[in-house]
Amino acid sequence: MERFKVPTLILIAFSLLVAGACSRQPAPGAAKPENPFGYPFVQEFHLTRQADKAYGSYKAFYLLTEDFEPNVETTADFENIRDLLKFAFELSAKHGVPWTHFVDANVLAPAFLSSDPLVKQQCRSMIEDLAKMIEGGDDCQLHLHGLLGPALLEYLKSEEKIHIKQSGLDDAVTYRQRKSFFFNSFYGRGYHDMVASLTYGKRLLEESLYAGKKQVLAFRPGGWDHGSTSQDTLLYFHALSDSGLIANSGLVTGDFGGKNFRVGNDPGHNLANVLSGKQRIFEVSPTAGPGGYINPVLPNDLMKLAGSAPDEMPVIVAVYHLGSLQKSKGDPDNPAKSDSQLQMERATLENHFKTVADLAAAKIVYPITLRSLLAILSEQQ
Repeated sequence: MERFKVPTLILIAFSLLVAGACSRQPAPGAAKPENPFGYPFVQEFHLTRQADKAYGSYKAFYLLTEDFEPNVETTADFENIRDLLKFAFELSAKHGVPWTHFVDANVLAPAFLSSDPLVKQQCRSMIEDLAKMIEGGDDCQLHLHGLLGPALLEYLKSEEKIHIKQSGLDDAVTYRQRKSFFFNSFYGRGYHDMVASLTYGKRLLEESLYAGKKQVLAFRPGGWDHGSTSQDTLLYFHALSDSGLIANSGLVTGDFGGKNFRVGNDPGHNLANVLSGKQRIFEVSPTAGPGGYINPVLPNDLMKLAGSAPDEMPVIVAVYHLGSLQKSKGDPDNPAKSDSQLQMERATLENHFKTVADLAAAKIVYPITLRSLLAILSEQQ
């Protein structure tokens, strides 16, 4: 392992102290699961309602996010997902509810690496669609389920050489959750490779969608995975900071697949400051609600959620996957949906937009993008 500088040694010492305090527990299932919202470096943040702002008379912010991770292997796949992007854009324009898309950077790889000219062109057209949605008021941020694909990473390195920061440990205590983003990135390859994928993934989206401007600020881990101990979580947030990111959306508690598994937290308790000083990261977690960790929350719960923190401006964060509307061949674990099922799901999503628009007209919820919300959080520091 390389020689660490003094700040790194301090980080290591603090990591081990926190890990020792929070991770000494019996085998999984024998004790209460760890709760990152209770870690000493995760400080809950309460947003003040400001009467002089455009949103001052509303009860809550409504942040609609989606994990953009479609299946894109053939020209037909791209045609289908581009149709869905058009549908999503039309919903936003009609109802005044913007999206924040967490884009899996690996989905953009065919635009640069495909040997099929038609697939390459379709992928580039999909990127243009996303860029137009940003121009129309949407927001795009970074999403990954693991490291960037090796070929994509090498291509990006050949285009732009970026210095990768190294302020974290390169190994840690035994991982106790499952193989997903944190495992595949950190335990599989180490801290440097995790930061490299985040850094180059960020730049890929900025170059592709924002004309090179440094506009990608936030990350959401694929599989809702930031490790399973306080030390894991601390390293994860330092990796985000070293990658130039300022926000995360995806803290979870409990054991994946278990009854105690929970994504995010309740409105009024799903915002936090993580780390401190120049390395501060904002946590904007999804709203823990009915239907598991894939939302949006049910329409009849939005009114209740909006009034759940009357002394502050709560943030309702919904999560969606446009890929769930995509036609697929299916497999034994995930059967293909019929045209009627897909049409019904489209109708359900449109009804959700109508509900949010009605609540916005009644000044109950104020639709907002993550980028705009982060600006407000920064103002209140």
